[in-house]
Formats: sequence, structure tokens, C-alpha cells
Amino acid sequence: MAETQARLLADDIGFLLSRAGGMVLGAVNKALVPLGLKVRSYSVLVLACEHSAGVNQRSVAATMGLDPSQIVGLIDELEERGLVARTPDPADRRNRLIAATEEGHRVRDEAQELVDQAHSAYFGDLPTEVVAQLREMLGRIVFP
Repeated sequence: MAETQARLLADDIGFLLSRAGGMVLGAVNKALVPLGLKVRSYSVLVLACEHSAGVNQRSVAATMGLDPSQIVGLIDELEERGLVARTPDPADRRNRLIAATEEGHRVRDEAQELVDQAHSAYFGDLPTEVVAQLREMLGRIVFP
């Protein structure tokens, strides 16, 4: 039987990804406080802004890796604030599309600036190419 070499926790890629993700998540949540958003509600708003005709609730849940029931509350909150609107899906009347309102686009733009500032605290000293490579690698894991 081959002997395995014990690794340090600091060498464990799962730990490092989790820890880095938690740190960035905390910083972004803190940055979004002035707008009354958190990472999850911000993410739903961004997805709604990316699709001019609206995005299916199930698609939002799948993209975010959440149960569809978790998305409903986030959409309710954004809808109450006038940032998104639910409309019937012309392809399937049983589904609803989530579309960003004009105010939603404005808030998304403002939020993006705050998120970029929070990210710069962690990634600002890295070369642009390294950040782009990191984004690409993480994208391969998240969206295979």
C-alpha cells in the first residue's frame, strides 16, 4: 500500500477556496449594506439585468446553486422594492420571468461599483491577467 503524504491545511485547495470565498462574500455583503442588498439578492438582480426579456426563476436557482424555494423570497424582496417585475413566460404560462425594472438597472449599476471596490481589496494588487485567469478557472468549475 502506498503511503500518502500528509498535507498542511494551507495546501488544501478546498479549504483555500472556501476561506477565500467566505472572505470575499463577507466584504461584498458589507459593501452592499447601503443599498439594502446582500450577495444573493444582488446576484438575482444581476441575472435579471442580463436578460432583457426576463429570466426564468428555475434558471436563476440553477445558476446560483440554490433550491427554487430559496429564490422566491429573494425575488419577492426585489419586487417589493420595485427592482424587478414578474411576468408570465410566453413559452410556458406556468412559469414566471423575472425582469429588471429601470430602477433595478440603476441599483445594479450602483451595486456593481460597490462590489468592484470590495473586490479590489482582495484582487487589486494582482496583475489583470492573473485575475482574468482566476475568473476563467473558477468559471470552469462553476459552469462546466
